[in-house]
Amino acid sequence: MTLLLLISLAAITYGSRAAALAFLPRPPRALEVRLDRIPAPLFAGLAALSVIGPDRSPAPAPVLCAAAGALLLAPRRSLLLALAGGTIGYVVGLALS
Repeated sequence: MTLLLLISLAAITYGSRAAALAFLPRPPRALEVRLDRIPAPLFAGLAALSVIGPDRSPAPAPVLCAAAGALLLAPRRSLLLALAGGTIGYVVGLALS
């Protein structure tokens, strides 16, 4: 991945979020409550896929530790903290294996 591609992806991701916040009206409260619940199941689905290998065996120890570290910090509702927890978990898993 090149630096230009990374910057482009970040600009598209955060630019679209900023545009949505700036130009779209706030959703009705009932819809907003339901939308607030989506990230946790979505993250759980992604985490479940990452801890199971292609042959349905458990993933390597560093990957399992990374998922555990991210899941421990997921309730804080901060992507940065979840990424940090996953990174720390991965390093710990590497050290233990």
